[in-house]
Amino acid sequence: MSYIVGHPIKHPADFYGRHEQTTRFFEIIGGRQAQSVSVLGVRRAGKTSFLQYVAHPATMSHYLPNADAYTMIYVDLSSCKTPSDFYYRLLQRLKVNLGRAKTDFLWKESPRGQTKLYDVEAYLCQFPDTRIVLLLDEFDHLRTEAFTHDFLTELRAMTGVLEYDLACVTASYWDLYTLGTRLGLPPTSPFYNIFYPTPIYMSSLELTEATSLIDTPAAKGGVTFTEDEVREIQVLAGSLPFFVQATAAKWFRHKRAGKAPDSEAARQQLAADLAPYFDQWWHNFTQNERSILLAVAGERPLTDLDFPPLEVEGIVRRLHSYGLLFQADERFFINGRVFHTWLRQYAQLQAVIPAVNKPVSGAELARIRHALVDSFDLDELRTLCFDLGMDFESLPGQSKPAKAREMVNYWRNRHNLTQLTQAIRTERGDII
Repeated sequence: MSYIVGHPIKHPADFYGRHEQTTRFFEIIGGRQAQSVSVLGVRRAGKTSFLQYVAHPATMSHYLPNADAYTMIYVDLSSCKTPSDFYYRLLQRLKVNLGRAKTDFLWKESPRGQTKLYDVEAYLCQFPDTRIVLLLDEFDHLRTEAFTHDFLTELRAMTGVLEYDLACVTASYWDLYTLGTRLGLPPTSPFYNIFYPTPIYMSSLELTEATSLIDTPAAKGGVTFTEDEVREIQVLAGSLPFFVQATAAKWFRHKRAGKAPDSEAARQQLAADLAPYFDQWWHNFTQNERSILLAVAGERPLTDLDFPPLEVEGIVRRLHSYGLLFQADERFFINGRVFHTWLRQYAQLQAVIPAVNKPVSGAELARIRHALVDSFDLDELRTLCFDLGMDFESLPGQSKPAKAREMVNYWRNRHNLTQLTQAIRTERGDII
């Protein structure tokens, strides 16, 4: 198979597009002084592939005149359970890239399980002439109980040490202010000040980039698409690379087997096949973001929505930046007929369920509460609250049963228990 669908891209030759984002990235981290930057994108937008691409020696040599003076360190936060685990993994990666430091002072590295910020700083001070760029992928995973606002404060402190040159690049869906707020970091925290004012969005590919992503792998596999077929793939997939490749791969298989691709059948099949990824998006959207997407999918005027125009404008800008909407002839459209189909056939059904205001029995409330208590630990309840947009710390009580009870009350009072039960089933299957 010529298309890489699912796994992050490891080789620059297989990476298509993102020229504007790549140029901005190296302008920010390659300036006179190290600067940190946030990379934002929905799931499957290509954030991990982008980080792997910019960290590749060939890419660095192309964009940096003195690439040897830089060291890119990639760390996947989803594999780090505690700050100590993060510092240990970071220190080991630094040793691999930079070698073991020859210290001229007495420093004994903390034992594994107790690695701390000081261990990393003591090591980095031995390399004052190397610019270290930390590529912190899956930054959203800091929402676990072990990571608090203190960890973000320590990250900020690391970038301010004069004895070495360090910048942080975070990749996430949530913007840093939203994530920081949910970790208890005040909006006035100096943590935010180290980041470039505007994030780099993994948005839609340019038309020429998407065309190349469709044509080139197919040609390598001995298949040639017509202009009409390329256009049909783009209309169906939209312009986020994962979905372009998934759709082109289906066309590729049909063409290689000597069959004529059926656009309508492919649209329905892809909407079902790719539903788990769209479900992940939907799970993270706010209610107002969902309302706007459904309004656009249903070709309804956004002026009909019952929230302030400035809020509508901000949400539309955000969804456009994520590559979910595009604008043509002063109108907004869903990016890709496959996602549009999913919104009309699947999300539409989910959206109307919470609107049904039916009485909930005490037995049903108890069943939901027991599912939370029996199937989630306290840290997992915190994560579930994060995914639902709830402030875990503001819920009354300290014990797991108390938090579970207040979660049920929260959604019962909003006549929207369906959203809670769906989130539980997403994490634990059909247990209620």
